Parts: sequence; C-alpha cells; structure tokens
Amino acid sequence: MEEEIDLRPYIEAIVKHWYWIVGVALLAAIVAFIVTSLTPSTYKATALVAVVAPRDVVQFDARIREATTTQPLRAFPQLALSDQVLQSLLEQQPMAGVATVQELRNSLSAAAGDDTSIIQLAATSQKPEEAAALVNAWATVFVNWANEVYTGQSSQQVSFFEEQLVAAEAELRAAEEALVTFQAINRTEIISNTLAAYATTQSEYLTAQRRNGQLTRQVQELRDQLATGNTQPVTLADQLTALSLQLQAFGAETAVPIQLQVADSATLTTASRSEHLALLDSLLATLAAQARQIEVELAALEPHILALQQQREEANTEYNRLLRSQIVTESAYMALAHKVEEKRITSQDTSSGFRLASRAGVPTSPANNSRLLVLGAAILGGVLTTAVLLGSVWWQQLEITRSPDDEHAN
Repeated sequence: MEEEIDLRPYIEAIVKHWYWIVGVALLAAIVAFIVTSLTPSTYKATALVAVVAPRDVVQFDARIREATTTQPLRAFPQLALSDQVLQSLLEQQPMAGVATVQELRNSLSAAAGDDTSIIQLAATSQKPEEAAALVNAWATVFVNWANEVYTGQSSQQVSFFEEQLVAAEAELRAAEEALVTFQAINRTEIISNTLAAYATTQSEYLTAQRRNGQLTRQVQELRDQLATGNTQPVTLADQLTALSLQLQAFGAETAVPIQLQVADSATLTTASRSEHLALLDSLLATLAAQARQIEVELAALEPHILALQQQREEANTEYNRLLRSQIVTESAYMALAHKVEEKRITSQDTSSGFRLASRAGVPTSPANNSRLLVLGAAILGGVLTTAVLLGSVWWQQLEITRSPDDEHAN
C-alpha cells in the first residue's frame, strides 16, 4: 500500500514560524526599497515609425522600370540599431557620458509593432527630456536613412540619373554632328544619278543589240531568198525590203512611215541579182561590226556600273549606320530625361516610404517602478523562507522514519 503523506507537520511549521516568513519578506522589501531609492530613476520615451506603401506610381517611360521588391519589414528594427544609423545619431545628438556607438546602443531598443509596418523605437535616460529628444532624433535619422536606401527619396538618385542624362546628351550631340558631317560629303544622290545615266545607256545598247540581231536575221533571210532565184529578176518587193533594211541598219528610220507610189512594172534599181546579193553581204558585215561594237560598249559599261553600285551601297550603309546611332542615342536620351523627371517627383514625395508616425512626448513616470520591485522582493523573500521551513520539516520527518528501521536492523 502506498504510504499516506501527513501534511499537518508542514502546516504546523508554517503557523508556528509565521513571524520568520513575515520578517524575511519585510526585510527583503526594505532592502529592495533602499536599493531602488539609491538607484537613479530612468525614463523611457517611445517614437513610432510607419512604413507607408506608395499610392501612385510615376512612370513616364516604360523602358526603365523600377524593380518591385518586398520590403524586409522584420529587418527594419535591427537596421535601426546599425552602426551607421547610430553613428549619425551620435553626431547629431551628443549625450553626456556617451562616447561610442555601443554605449549609445545600450540606451536604445527597437521592435516591430503588432503590425510589421510599424516600428517602435525607444530610448532610456535618467532625464525625461533627454530620453524624448534622443528617441525623436533617432527616429528622424532612421527615417531619412531608410528613405534614401530603400525608396530612393534622396538627391543621390536624382544626381545619378542627371549625370547619365548629361552623358547621353553628349553622345546624342556627337551622333547628330556625325550625321550632319557625313551629309556634307554624302555622294549618294550624285552616284545614283550617274548610275541612272549609265543604266539608261546600257538599256539603249541592249535595245540596239536586240534590233541588230533582228536586222541580221531579216537580211540573212532576204539574201537566202534572193540566192534561190538566180534566173529571175529581183522583184520590186525585194528591192523595197532591201532598202528598208539598209535604212534600219544605218539608223535612217523616220517616225512617220514613208509611202511610195510606184507602177506595177517599176523598179528601184537596175542592179543585177548578184549585185543585190553583194549588197546584202556588205550589209551583213556592217551589222556584224555594229554587234561587235555594241558588245565592246556593253563590256566597258559593266565595271562602271558595278563600281557605282558598290559606292552607292557603301554610302547608304554608312548613312544608315550613323542614322541608327542617332536614333539609339536619342531614344536613350529621352528615356533618361523621363527618368530624371520621375526621380525629381518621387524624391519630393512625402506621402509614402518611411514616415515618423508619432513623436515621443516627455515621459512623466520612471521606467523602473519601485513599488513593483519592493512587492516582488517581499514575495520572493516570503516564498524562499516558506520553502526553507518546509524543507526543514521534510528532513525531520525523514530522520524520524529512518530511526525505527535502524533499530530493527540492529
């Protein structure tokens, strides 16, 4: 069977020695009161910083867009206690007895509020006015630093894009001047006109070559026809055909066709058939010479045309290159000009980013509450005394239970 625990000895011990419990509790309270009285009072002031999301997005040009990132809200309390922020605070708000950043950090604390977009900054000091001034200065320094780093609301952002704009303007001016300079020596139109003239000449030679070939075939056909009729006189039609071919061969054609009225028995010449054949052979030789001359002229034109085409393409390529460079630099200049205007507007924005939501007032009561400390010391003293009494009774009960067992063993 389990042994029953008798609580009466413990209760009797507490009742019997109550004055020890009360006395020790009272003594602890007196000591705590003396200690708190000798310790200087400290005051705590709190300021609130809010992280406000922008309501409007200023964007004049979509080619340069801001990267959308999530703000590290939970990291801001730690950043508020960074060396750079506290060094700036120490320079702006010097305090007696505080010479280093670490000493200043011991007087400050930062924490996130119930909403992570709220940051609670607190400062403690023996002087209430000093605590309020310190935390308000700290909040101002942190707000300025955070806006500069995370929201770009600083003159540095504007200066950066202004420098880029000046460089882009210089590049644009150089590209425009290069294009103007090239236009002063651009021979594209001259080359094109010369090439057009050569092309016209070539076309005329090609037309003459084609006409020469046609005349050669016609003369050859007429000669073959005359050669087959050796015993017959040359007809008037053949004589007229030969005359027409001669006129065409020597370029004596007229715009208005010539109409001849002759009698049926009339003839244009008294030359014999052999003389007509000799005349046609001479005409064929003349046409062959003309064909060779046309080929020579066409061959002479070809290198000139090819060279002019190359020169024209080189000029066009250089012009297009300079024009593309001017277009690209102008596009970059306009994009940067729009970005500078965006940054000038956003740098003056006071409705978003980090804002001092609440300044700290001068605290009226100390942060170290002496009443709570005295009460806590009294309770702790009473609890410890009670524990000692109960432990003593437990030990005595243990010795009593051991004694009969020892006698029985002996």
